[in-house]
Amino acid sequence: MEITLGVIGPEDSVNHILNSSEAFSDLKLIPFYYKNVEQIEEIIKHNKSRIDQWFFSGQVPYTYAISKGLVMETESFYPPLYGASLLGKVVESYLDMGKVLKRISLDTIQESELETTKRYFSLQKLEIYSYSYPDFRPVEEVVEYHRKLYEEGKTEVAFTCLRGVFEALRGLNIPCYRIFPSHLSIYFALRVLKERGESSWYQRSQLALLGVEVIQPANEDEFFYSYEQKHKELNLKRLLIEIAERINGSFVQIGDGLYFIYTTRGEIEIKLDKKDLHHLIDTVNSQTGFQLRIGLGYGITALQAEENVRTAFRSARKHTTPKIVLVDEDQEVTEFTSGGDSITYYLKDWISGEWADKLKRVNISPSSLSKIQALSTFYKKEEVNSQEVAGWLESSERNARRVLAELEALGLASSKSVQVNGSKGRPRKVYKLLFNGSKKASRE
Repeated sequence: MEITLGVIGPEDSVNHILNSSEAFSDLKLIPFYYKNVEQIEEIIKHNKSRIDQWFFSGQVPYTYAISKGLVMETESFYPPLYGASLLGKVVESYLDMGKVLKRISLDTIQESELETTKRYFSLQKLEIYSYSYPDFRPVEEVVEYHRKLYEEGKTEVAFTCLRGVFEALRGLNIPCYRIFPSHLSIYFALRVLKERGESSWYQRSQLALLGVEVIQPANEDEFFYSYEQKHKELNLKRLLIEIAERINGSFVQIGDGLYFIYTTRGEIEIKLDKKDLHHLIDTVNSQTGFQLRIGLGYGITALQAEENVRTAFRSARKHTTPKIVLVDEDQEVTEFTSGGDSITYYLKDWISGEWADKLKRVNISPSSLSKIQALSTFYKKEEVNSQEVAGWLESSERNARRVLAELEALGLASSKSVQVNGSKGRPRKVYKLLFNGSKKASRE
């Protein structure tokens, strides 16, 4: 298995990284040079399909790409700048200028790292004007910081981590030195990217099962047996086969109105966006009148993927409207809405051990319990009423009252009665959710 890294940065920085990568013969490093940071967007868009992980030359290109949504943190990294890099350049400047420097300006390197370096190398007498920042800054802004200090006589020389700043200061005849990441920093960054790449590769090779189920109407006995319905079913199959072909999957009809497409996680995540699945639901409904629910299951084995897609269907069947639900190998459930929003919750905490036995004795499912927990955290609500829970579960208020009563019986909620403002009727029950406290007590 060969992990492909895209190395992005100015030419000298990228070459510095390439020269420090000899120890990683099982990595394929592809250089991408830019002259200004705005070129990063085109580089990533045109090469994303062939790159496993992105290695940025420094903090600036990395934070620029993250802020623009071009990459995720899990697929990118950069070598941190440690104090040793600064120390090497201070020594170089001493040899070049023939004098000990006492006042310098510095950008990018974080204050905490700088203080550690000064203590470790006994550099307390070196006065450093530091311009630290956690994200992207325009070159002009950083140049102005160094220029002003030098022209006011506060500094003798500038140290920068940015090529554009280095070239601009040299053009202004201001003594300047360029700081590069150390070989050790690059080594550790490459190791992180290699481990991430291997983990991502194994994840993409997981089995995936895309299940599509037609929501049966009330007269389901006659639903698939008229010629008109059979023609509509053929149209549905054609659309599903087109998707199976796109994701290199194997299409199987399991029963009336139930279809499975076997493929890999990588094929789905790379070639099939959730918008495509919402588009499939809308297209099928407009062409056939069928309403669909879609379940996605990921697993290390075919059995696990199938079990997870059936778990996804059980969650989706609680809704009378079309739904897309994903269950991964860790029993993490994600429900997607047509508006592009999603809610994620975990079944693992409630389907094993003591809680599994407790839930069997009450009429409440682990998925409903997990969903209430996730939504209460998302909305930052510790106290809820039956109306809110009914909305969360897309169920009747009567069912929500039953669920809340079961939570109270399990010690996962406590109730109190409150009078609604301006109302003379019966007080309404409000429940305080106790998920975290009860689970902690259970573990203890």
